[in-house]
Amino acid sequence: MQQRRRTILASLGTVAGLAGCLNVDGVTYPDELDNRTDSDGNNGTSSDDGTDRVTGPHPSLAAATRAVVADAVWFAVSYENAIEVYREAISDVLATVSSLRESINEPTTPTVDMVEQLEAAGYDAADRAATALEPYFYPAHLIRSRTDTHIPALTRSAHRNDADRFVEELDRMHLSFFQIRTPIYISDRFSRDPIHNRLLDRLAPSAPGRVFVELAIPDRRNFMALAYEPYADDSDSYPPTFTGDPLPEARRMTLRERLGPVTQSTGRTEELFCTFAARPDAASRQRNAFEGPPGDLDGTPLYIQQYSDSATASDRLDSILNAGDTEGREPIAPESATSNDTLAWHRYYHREAGSDRTDLDEFAGVQYGYLLQAGEFLLATGFSGDAWEERPRWQGQLTNSWVIPSLAGTSEDGI
Repeated sequence: MQQRRRTILASLGTVAGLAGCLNVDGVTYPDELDNRTDSDGNNGTSSDDGTDRVTGPHPSLAAATRAVVADAVWFAVSYENAIEVYREAISDVLATVSSLRESINEPTTPTVDMVEQLEAAGYDAADRAATALEPYFYPAHLIRSRTDTHIPALTRSAHRNDADRFVEELDRMHLSFFQIRTPIYISDRFSRDPIHNRLLDRLAPSAPGRVFVELAIPDRRNFMALAYEPYADDSDSYPPTFTGDPLPEARRMTLRERLGPVTQSTGRTEELFCTFAARPDAASRQRNAFEGPPGDLDGTPLYIQQYSDSATASDRLDSILNAGDTEGREPIAPESATSNDTLAWHRYYHREAGSDRTDLDEFAGVQYGYLLQAGEFLLATGFSGDAWEERPRWQGQLTNSWVIPSLAGTSEDGI
Protein backbone atom coordinates (compact mmCIF):
# COMPACT_ATOMS: atom_id res chain seq x y z
CA MET A 1 0.00 0.00 0.00
CA GLN A 2 2.79 2.44 0.86
CA GLN A 3 4.66 1.59 -2.34
CA ARG A 4 1.53 2.33 -4.34
CA ARG A 5 1.22 5.75 -2.74
CA ARG A 6 4.86 6.58 -3.45
CA THR A 7 4.38 5.60 -7.08
CA ILE A 8 1.31 7.80 -7.39
CA LEU A 9 3.01 10.75 -5.73
CA ALA A 10 5.93 10.39 -8.09
CA SER A 11 3.56 10.37 -11.04
CA LEU A 12 1.78 13.45 -9.73
CA GLY A 13 5.11 15.20 -9.40
CA THR A 14 5.92 14.40 -13.01
CA VAL A 15 2.56 15.78 -14.14
CA ALA A 16 3.07 18.92 -12.09
CA GLY A 17 6.45 19.41 -13.71
CA LEU A 18 4.95 19.07 -17.16
CA ALA A 19 2.03 21.40 -16.39
CA GLY A 20 4.20 24.43 -16.84
CA CYS A 21 4.92 23.35 -20.41
CA LEU A 22 1.27 23.05 -21.38
CA ASN A 23 -1.09 25.69 -22.61
CA VAL A 24 -4.61 26.46 -21.41
CA ASP A 25 -6.33 23.61 -19.60
CA GLY A 26 -3.51 21.18 -20.26
CA VAL A 27 -3.81 21.31 -24.04
CA THR A 28 -1.32 22.81 -26.46
CA TYR A 29 -2.40 23.09 -30.07
CA PRO A 30 0.13 22.84 -32.91
CA ASP A 31 -0.61 26.32 -34.23
CA GLU A 32 0.32 27.77 -30.82
CA LEU A 33 3.87 26.48 -31.10
CA ASP A 34 6.49 28.69 -32.75
CA ASN A 35 4.02 30.72 -34.82
CA ARG A 36 5.33 33.00 -37.55
CA THR A 37 3.22 35.20 -39.80
CA ASP A 38 4.14 36.18 -43.34
CA SER A 39 3.10 39.31 -45.20
CA ASP A 40 -0.14 37.69 -46.40
CA GLY A 41 -1.27 36.79 -42.91
CA ASN A 42 -0.39 33.12 -43.39
CA ASN A 43 1.21 31.22 -40.58
CA GLY A 44 4.32 29.12 -41.17
CA THR A 45 5.30 26.47 -38.65
CA SER A 46 8.64 24.78 -38.88
CA SER A 47 8.45 21.07 -39.77
CA ASP A 48 10.97 18.36 -38.93
CA ASP A 49 13.02 19.06 -42.06
CA GLY A 50 13.35 22.74 -41.20
CA THR A 51 11.01 23.98 -43.95
CA ASP A 52 7.93 26.10 -43.37
CA ARG A 53 4.51 24.49 -43.65
CA VAL A 54 1.74 26.99 -44.41
CA THR A 55 -1.22 26.46 -42.10
CA GLY A 56 -3.45 29.25 -43.36
CA PRO A 57 -4.39 32.80 -42.41
CA HIS A 58 -4.99 34.05 -38.88
CA PRO A 59 -3.37 31.17 -36.98
CA SER A 60 -4.25 32.44 -33.49
CA LEU A 61 -7.95 32.64 -34.31
CA ALA A 62 -7.71 29.26 -36.04
CA ALA A 63 -6.21 27.70 -32.89
CA ALA A 64 -8.91 29.20 -30.67
CA THR A 65 -11.64 28.07 -33.07
CA ARG A 66 -10.12 24.59 -33.26
CA ALA A 67 -10.31 24.33 -29.47
CA VAL A 68 -13.95 25.45 -29.41
CA VAL A 69 -15.02 23.05 -32.16
CA ALA A 70 -13.10 20.11 -30.69
CA ASP A 71 -14.69 20.59 -27.25
CA ALA A 72 -18.17 21.00 -28.75
CA VAL A 73 -17.74 17.81 -30.80
CA TRP A 74 -16.61 15.96 -27.66
CA PHE A 75 -19.82 16.92 -25.90
CA ALA A 76 -21.81 15.80 -28.94
CA VAL A 77 -20.05 12.48 -29.52
CA SER A 78 -18.11 11.31 -26.47
CA TYR A 79 -19.72 12.86 -23.40
CA GLU A 80 -22.35 10.19 -22.73
CA ASN A 81 -19.88 7.32 -23.03
CA ALA A 82 -17.39 9.15 -20.80
CA ILE A 83 -20.05 9.63 -18.12
CA GLU A 84 -20.93 5.93 -18.34
CA VAL A 85 -17.27 5.03 -17.78
CA TYR A 86 -17.28 7.25 -14.70
CA ARG A 87 -20.45 5.62 -13.38
CA GLU A 88 -19.05 2.12 -13.97
CA ALA A 89 -15.80 3.03 -12.21
CA ILE A 90 -17.70 4.23 -9.13
CA SER A 91 -19.94 1.15 -9.27
CA ASP A 92 -16.88 -1.09 -9.09
CA VAL A 93 -15.72 0.69 -5.94
CA LEU A 94 -19.17 0.21 -4.42
CA ALA A 95 -19.11 -3.48 -5.39
CA THR A 96 -15.72 -3.96 -3.71
CA VAL A 97 -16.93 -2.27 -0.53
CA SER A 98 -20.11 -4.36 -0.46
CA SER A 99 -18.25 -7.61 -1.12
CA LEU A 100 -15.80 -7.01 1.73
CA ARG A 101 -18.62 -5.90 4.01
CA GLU A 102 -20.44 -9.20 3.45
CA SER A 103 -17.29 -11.22 4.13
CA ILE A 104 -16.79 -9.89 7.66
CA ASN A 105 -18.26 -12.29 10.19
CA GLU A 106 -15.89 -12.19 13.17
CA PRO A 107 -13.56 -9.67 14.90
CA THR A 108 -10.39 -10.94 13.24
CA THR A 109 -11.76 -10.92 9.69
CA PRO A 110 -10.66 -7.39 8.69
CA THR A 111 -7.11 -7.37 7.35
CA VAL A 112 -4.67 -4.89 5.88
CA ASP A 113 -5.02 -6.78 2.61
CA MET A 114 -8.68 -5.73 2.53
CA VAL A 115 -7.64 -2.12 2.98
CA GLU A 116 -5.21 -2.47 0.10
CA GLN A 117 -8.01 -3.86 -2.08
CA LEU A 118 -10.17 -0.85 -1.23
CA GLU A 119 -7.37 1.60 -1.95
CA ALA A 120 -6.58 -0.12 -5.24
CA ALA A 121 -10.27 -0.05 -6.23
CA GLY A 122 -10.52 3.67 -5.48
CA TYR A 123 -7.34 4.59 -7.31
CA ASP A 124 -8.23 2.40 -10.28
CA ALA A 125 -11.62 4.15 -10.50
CA ALA A 126 -9.86 7.51 -10.42
CA ASP A 127 -7.58 6.50 -13.28
CA ARG A 128 -10.46 5.17 -15.41
CA ALA A 129 -12.62 8.23 -14.81
CA ALA A 130 -9.72 10.56 -15.57
CA THR A 131 -8.99 8.76 -18.84
CA ALA A 132 -12.61 9.16 -19.91
CA LEU A 133 -13.32 12.72 -18.76
CA GLU A 134 -10.09 14.69 -18.69
CA PRO A 135 -9.21 17.34 -19.78
CA TYR A 136 -12.86 18.34 -20.08
CA PHE A 137 -13.62 17.54 -16.43
CA TYR A 138 -11.30 16.48 -13.63
CA PRO A 139 -12.69 13.61 -11.51
CA ALA A 140 -9.38 12.03 -10.40
CA HIS A 141 -8.79 14.19 -7.33
CA LEU A 142 -12.42 13.82 -6.29
CA ILE A 143 -12.21 10.00 -6.30
CA ARG A 144 -8.71 9.72 -4.82
CA SER A 145 -9.48 12.13 -2.00
CA ARG A 146 -12.62 10.19 -1.08
CA THR A 147 -10.59 7.02 -1.07
CA ASP A 148 -7.84 8.53 1.08
CA THR A 149 -10.40 9.83 3.58
CA HIS A 150 -11.32 6.30 4.65
CA ILE A 151 -8.01 4.45 4.39
CA PRO A 152 -6.46 5.54 7.74
CA ALA A 153 -9.50 4.52 9.84
CA LEU A 154 -9.78 1.21 7.99
CA THR A 155 -6.08 0.51 8.51
CA ARG A 156 -6.26 1.19 12.25
CA SER A 157 -9.30 -1.01 12.66
CA ALA A 158 -7.68 -3.85 10.74
CA HIS A 159 -4.53 -3.71 12.89
CA ARG A 160 -6.65 -3.73 16.05
CA ASN A 161 -9.00 -6.53 14.93
CA ASP A 162 -11.85 -4.07 15.49
CA ALA A 163 -14.48 -5.41 13.13
CA ASP A 164 -17.21 -3.06 14.41
CA ARG A 165 -15.30 0.08 13.52
CA PHE A 166 -14.08 -1.46 10.25
CA VAL A 167 -17.67 -2.16 9.19
CA GLU A 168 -18.77 1.33 10.23
CA GLU A 169 -16.04 2.86 8.07
CA LEU A 170 -16.97 0.61 5.15
CA ASP A 171 -20.54 1.89 5.41
CA ARG A 172 -19.27 5.47 5.39
CA MET A 173 -17.12 4.74 2.35
CA HIS A 174 -20.06 3.16 0.54
CA LEU A 175 -22.25 6.21 1.21
CA SER A 176 -19.48 8.57 0.16
CA PHE A 177 -19.06 6.90 -3.23
CA PHE A 178 -22.78 6.35 -3.70
CA GLN A 179 -23.31 10.11 -3.40
CA ILE A 180 -20.93 10.94 -6.25
CA ARG A 181 -22.66 8.49 -8.57
CA THR A 182 -26.17 9.91 -8.33
CA PRO A 183 -27.66 11.57 -11.45
CA ILE A 184 -28.09 14.86 -9.58
CA TYR A 185 -24.44 14.94 -8.55
CA ILE A 186 -23.19 13.99 -12.02
CA SER A 187 -25.42 16.51 -13.82
CA ASP A 188 -24.09 19.24 -11.56
CA ARG A 189 -20.40 18.34 -11.36
CA PHE A 190 -20.01 17.22 -15.00
CA SER A 191 -22.78 19.25 -16.56
CA ARG A 192 -23.88 19.23 -20.18
CA ASP A 193 -27.11 21.03 -19.33
CA PRO A 194 -25.87 23.70 -19.30
CA ILE A 195 -22.27 23.38 -20.44
CA HIS A 196 -20.13 25.48 -18.14
CA ASN A 197 -16.73 23.84 -18.16
CA ARG A 198 -13.72 25.10 -20.14
CA LEU A 199 -15.79 25.22 -23.35
CA LEU A 200 -17.75 28.16 -21.95
CA ASP A 201 -14.48 29.91 -21.10
CA ARG A 202 -13.30 29.32 -24.64
CA LEU A 203 -16.54 30.52 -26.19
CA ALA A 204 -16.54 33.77 -24.21
CA PRO A 205 -13.05 34.30 -22.76
CA SER A 206 -13.67 37.91 -21.78
CA ALA A 207 -16.97 37.42 -19.93
CA PRO A 208 -18.15 33.80 -19.52
CA GLY A 209 -20.52 34.81 -16.74
CA ARG A 210 -22.40 37.31 -18.92
CA VAL A 211 -23.19 35.31 -22.04
CA PHE A 212 -25.80 32.78 -23.04
CA VAL A 213 -24.63 30.59 -25.91
CA GLU A 214 -26.64 28.21 -28.07
CA LEU A 215 -24.75 25.45 -29.86
CA ALA A 216 -25.80 23.02 -32.57
CA ILE A 217 -23.85 20.44 -34.58
CA PRO A 218 -26.47 18.92 -36.91
CA ASP A 219 -24.21 16.20 -38.32
CA ARG A 220 -23.23 14.95 -34.85
CA ARG A 221 -26.34 13.18 -33.59
CA ASN A 222 -28.25 16.43 -34.16
CA PHE A 223 -26.52 17.78 -31.07
CA MET A 224 -28.02 20.90 -29.46
CA ALA A 225 -26.88 22.45 -26.19
CA LEU A 226 -26.76 25.59 -24.09
CA ALA A 227 -23.62 27.02 -22.51
CA TYR A 228 -23.88 29.51 -19.64
CA GLU A 229 -23.04 29.92 -15.99
CA PRO A 230 -25.66 28.13 -13.85
CA TYR A 231 -27.91 30.10 -11.53
CA ALA A 232 -27.44 29.98 -7.78
CA ASP A 233 -29.84 27.81 -5.82
CA ASP A 234 -31.51 30.78 -4.15
CA SER A 235 -35.04 30.56 -2.76
CA ASP A 236 -35.38 34.34 -3.00
CA SER A 237 -34.92 34.53 -6.77
CA TYR A 238 -36.38 32.85 -9.84
CA PRO A 239 -34.09 31.68 -12.64
CA PRO A 240 -35.18 31.73 -16.29
CA THR A 241 -37.18 28.86 -17.73
CA PHE A 242 -36.20 27.73 -21.22
CA THR A 243 -39.12 26.08 -22.97
CA GLY A 244 -37.53 25.03 -26.27
CA ASP A 245 -34.44 23.46 -27.80
CA PRO A 246 -31.41 25.58 -28.65
CA LEU A 247 -31.09 26.24 -32.37
CA PRO A 248 -33.71 23.71 -33.54
CA GLU A 249 -33.88 22.71 -37.18
CA ALA A 250 -36.37 25.43 -38.15
CA ARG A 251 -34.07 28.19 -36.89
CA ARG A 252 -31.06 26.57 -38.54
CA MET A 253 -32.94 26.49 -41.84
CA THR A 254 -33.66 30.20 -41.51
CA LEU A 255 -30.00 30.88 -40.87
CA ARG A 256 -29.00 28.75 -43.87
CA GLU A 257 -31.33 30.78 -46.08
CA ARG A 258 -29.63 33.96 -44.97
CA LEU A 259 -26.18 32.44 -45.46
CA GLY A 260 -27.01 31.23 -48.98
CA PRO A 261 -23.80 30.27 -50.83
CA VAL A 262 -21.76 30.61 -47.64
CA THR A 263 -22.73 27.02 -46.76
CA GLN A 264 -20.20 24.83 -48.57
CA SER A 265 -20.43 21.13 -47.70
CA THR A 266 -17.81 19.79 -50.13
CA GLY A 267 -14.78 18.76 -48.09
CA ARG A 268 -16.34 20.01 -44.87
CA THR A 269 -15.51 17.99 -41.74
CA GLU A 270 -17.51 19.91 -39.11
CA GLU A 271 -20.36 22.40 -39.09
CA LEU A 272 -21.17 24.40 -35.95
CA PHE A 273 -23.97 26.90 -35.33
CA CYS A 274 -23.68 29.31 -32.39
CA THR A 275 -25.61 32.27 -31.07
CA PHE A 276 -24.43 34.72 -28.42
CA ALA A 277 -26.98 36.49 -26.23
CA ALA A 278 -26.91 38.20 -22.86
CA ARG A 279 -27.40 35.77 -20.00
CA PRO A 280 -30.84 36.61 -18.57
CA ASP A 281 -30.84 37.60 -14.92
CA ALA A 282 -32.76 35.80 -12.22
CA ALA A 283 -35.79 37.78 -11.07
CA SER A 284 -37.07 38.62 -7.61
CA ARG A 285 -40.61 37.74 -8.74
CA GLN A 286 -41.56 34.65 -10.68
CA ARG A 287 -43.70 36.58 -13.15
CA ASN A 288 -40.69 38.72 -14.06
CA ALA A 289 -38.37 35.77 -14.79
CA PHE A 290 -37.69 35.00 -18.44
CA GLU A 291 -39.72 32.12 -19.83
CA GLY A 292 -39.58 31.01 -23.43
CA PRO A 293 -37.43 29.31 -26.05
CA PRO A 294 -33.75 30.31 -26.16
CA GLY A 295 -34.30 31.95 -29.54
CA ASP A 296 -36.42 34.65 -27.87
CA LEU A 297 -33.19 36.03 -26.40
CA ASP A 298 -32.28 37.23 -29.91
CA GLY A 299 -28.68 36.07 -29.90
CA THR A 300 -26.18 37.02 -32.59
CA PRO A 301 -25.49 34.01 -34.85
CA LEU A 302 -22.02 32.74 -35.70
CA TYR A 303 -21.60 30.00 -38.30
CA ILE A 304 -18.45 27.87 -38.47
CA GLN A 305 -17.33 25.40 -41.13
CA GLN A 306 -14.20 23.30 -40.67
CA TYR A 307 -12.39 21.65 -43.58
CA SER A 308 -9.65 19.08 -43.80
CA ASP A 309 -6.99 21.75 -44.29
CA SER A 310 -6.56 25.44 -44.98
CA ALA A 311 -6.15 24.88 -48.73
CA THR A 312 -9.61 23.30 -48.92
CA ALA A 313 -11.05 26.12 -46.85
CA SER A 314 -9.44 28.62 -49.22
CA ASP A 315 -11.01 26.88 -52.22
CA ARG A 316 -14.44 27.00 -50.57
CA LEU A 317 -13.91 30.68 -49.76
CA ASP A 318 -13.23 31.34 -53.44
CA SER A 319 -16.48 29.56 -54.33
CA ILE A 320 -18.40 31.72 -51.88
CA LEU A 321 -16.85 34.95 -53.10
CA ASN A 322 -17.58 34.03 -56.72
CA ALA A 323 -21.25 33.41 -55.83
CA GLY A 324 -21.70 36.87 -54.35
CA ASP A 325 -19.97 40.21 -54.04
CA THR A 326 -17.69 41.94 -51.58
CA GLU A 327 -17.31 45.53 -50.52
CA GLY A 328 -13.95 45.76 -48.85
CA ARG A 329 -13.03 44.49 -45.40
CA GLU A 330 -13.53 45.79 -41.88
CA PRO A 331 -13.34 44.57 -38.27
CA ILE A 332 -16.56 43.24 -36.77
CA ALA A 333 -15.73 44.81 -33.41
CA PRO A 334 -17.51 48.07 -32.56
CA GLU A 335 -15.49 51.05 -33.77
CA SER A 336 -14.84 52.22 -30.22
CA ALA A 337 -13.03 48.97 -29.45
CA THR A 338 -11.04 48.37 -32.61
CA SER A 339 -7.27 48.44 -32.70
CA ASN A 340 -4.60 48.13 -35.36
CA ASP A 341 -4.35 44.36 -34.91
CA THR A 342 -8.12 43.72 -35.07
CA LEU A 343 -8.96 41.24 -37.84
CA ALA A 344 -10.64 42.61 -40.95
CA TRP A 345 -13.51 40.47 -42.28
CA HIS A 346 -14.88 40.42 -45.82
CA ARG A 347 -17.99 42.57 -46.19
CA TYR A 348 -19.88 40.04 -48.26
CA TYR A 349 -23.35 40.10 -49.78
CA HIS A 350 -25.41 37.81 -51.99
CA ARG A 351 -28.89 37.70 -53.51
CA GLU A 352 -31.56 35.24 -52.47
CA ALA A 353 -35.22 34.79 -53.44
CA GLY A 354 -37.54 37.04 -51.50
CA SER A 355 -36.72 40.16 -49.55
CA ASP A 356 -36.54 41.50 -46.00
CA ARG A 357 -37.86 44.86 -47.20
CA THR A 358 -41.55 45.70 -46.96
CA ASP A 359 -43.68 44.99 -50.06
CA LEU A 360 -40.68 44.17 -52.22
CA ASP A 361 -40.97 40.41 -52.45
CA GLU A 362 -40.92 40.60 -56.23
CA PHE A 363 -37.22 41.46 -56.06
CA ALA A 364 -34.35 39.20 -55.11
CA GLY A 365 -33.43 39.88 -51.51
CA VAL A 366 -29.88 40.91 -50.64
CA GLN A 367 -28.22 39.48 -47.52
CA TYR A 368 -25.30 41.39 -46.04
CA GLY A 369 -22.81 39.78 -43.69
CA TYR A 370 -19.22 39.15 -42.75
CA LEU A 371 -16.93 36.32 -43.79
CA LEU A 372 -13.43 35.29 -42.69
CA GLN A 373 -11.02 32.38 -43.17
CA ALA A 374 -8.88 31.31 -40.22
CA GLY A 375 -6.73 28.28 -40.97
CA GLU A 376 -9.01 25.41 -41.98
CA PHE A 377 -12.11 27.30 -40.81
CA LEU A 378 -14.59 29.62 -42.51
CA LEU A 379 -16.51 31.86 -40.13
CA ALA A 380 -19.62 33.85 -41.04
CA THR A 381 -21.69 36.22 -38.95
CA GLY A 382 -23.98 39.24 -39.09
CA PHE A 383 -26.07 38.19 -42.10
CA SER A 384 -29.15 40.36 -42.49
CA GLY A 385 -31.36 42.01 -45.06
CA ASP A 386 -30.22 45.31 -43.57
CA ALA A 387 -26.98 46.65 -45.00
CA TRP A 388 -23.93 47.00 -42.76
CA GLU A 389 -24.25 50.77 -42.32
CA GLU A 390 -27.91 50.47 -41.30
CA ARG A 391 -27.33 48.49 -38.12
CA PRO A 392 -24.68 49.84 -35.74
CA ARG A 393 -23.89 47.76 -32.66
CA TRP A 394 -25.36 44.67 -34.30
CA GLN A 395 -22.73 42.48 -32.62
CA GLY A 396 -24.47 42.20 -29.25
CA GLN A 397 -22.79 39.63 -27.02
CA LEU A 398 -20.66 38.39 -29.91
CA THR A 399 -18.24 41.04 -28.65
CA ASN A 400 -17.48 38.71 -25.73
CA SER A 401 -16.75 35.73 -27.99
CA TRP A 402 -13.37 34.32 -28.94
CA VAL A 403 -13.64 35.74 -32.47
CA ILE A 404 -13.15 39.28 -31.14
CA PRO A 405 -10.25 38.70 -28.73
CA SER A 406 -9.00 42.28 -28.92
CA LEU A 407 -11.96 43.45 -26.84
CA ALA A 408 -10.95 41.63 -23.64
CA GLY A 409 -10.66 44.16 -20.84
CA THR A 410 -11.09 47.23 -23.06
CA SER A 411 -14.19 48.66 -21.43
CA GLU A 412 -15.69 49.12 -18.04
CA ASP A 413 -18.36 46.47 -18.52
CA GLY A 414 -15.89 43.79 -19.59
CA ILE A 415 -16.61 43.91 -23.33
